[in-house]
Amino acid sequence: MANSEPKKQHYVPQFLLSNFTQGKKKRLHVFDLKSKKSFVSHVRDVGHENNFYHHSSNGNQMEFALGTIETEVAPIIDQILNEETVANVTDQQREILCYFTLVQILRVNAVREMLTEFSQLMLDEFVDEEVEPNSQAEALLKQLSAANSKETSIDMLWKTPEQLLPHLMNKHLSLLKAPKGDSFLLSDNPVVKYNNLHREGRGNLGLALKGIEVHFPISPRFCLCFLCPEIVQDIRNKVEHHHLEVVLGGKPAQDLTEALKLLNQIDKKTTKTITKEHVIHHNSLQIVHCTRFLYSSKGDYSLVNEMLEYNPNLTNKIRIQKQ
Repeated sequence: MANSEPKKQHYVPQFLLSNFTQGKKKRLHVFDLKSKKSFVSHVRDVGHENNFYHHSSNGNQMEFALGTIETEVAPIIDQILNEETVANVTDQQREILCYFTLVQILRVNAVREMLTEFSQLMLDEFVDEEVEPNSQAEALLKQLSAANSKETSIDMLWKTPEQLLPHLMNKHLSLLKAPKGDSFLLSDNPVVKYNNLHREGRGNLGLALKGIEVHFPISPRFCLCFLCPEIVQDIRNKVEHHHLEVVLGGKPAQDLTEALKLLNQIDKKTTKTITKEHVIHHNSLQIVHCTRFLYSSKGDYSLVNEMLEYNPNLTNKIRIQKQ
């Protein structure tokens, strides 16, 4: 009898990788940041590690749970790609899509790297320190010293997406389209966060923070985008305030075409074709946040090479900055 326990366990789902392939053989172009070389591979042979979700206490239960989630979300993403719009996504479908997006944020190697870095930082703080026996500090150090990032990350997947779901559900879902001749890259850490509002001395990528955007390429042509509702409301308020100033105060009218276009696109959930420069911005986020591998339908990695030439340290990421 064949072994039904899956060995190759994908941290980037095969159905998503398939959207970036060309031809019937389901092959895609892969760039390895570590070796700085590219190659062509089948989707089953990339975006995975052996026994990646195997847990000492419950075996491969997380791998099977992820398969169930992927089965639910794949038809929704197919619908979006076929219709080229998110306008027809139902509330239930949107909840599934948001939940899957959060799972995808947490299921990758980047999270384990961050947990490992945090553990090392904590251990470094207690070097040459005398720790009180049976204290919380001693218990924490024992846990950290076990180098248990893998199992901690798997444990997080059971409960954290549900806890974070309200923060993603309240964002405006939109669909971005690459212009003709350009395409989105995908990475081994495909859901990226971006915030143009800086917080001095503090991180600015928390899902509940003002200004946060979540970008998720689902094909070479289309990228899901979750926009901050506070920023959208700020734009709406400024447009309304300016309108009142013009009508009641006699102030000269300003050109608010772009702001009105954005609000109309959000309200009607129309798909926005972005510029080449915006595609470069989105792809640069994939490159900056990836762990090691980038995936492409075309094999054009000129941007990757340019960024590596400018910053060779992209291959040695530090995910937690020490104050």
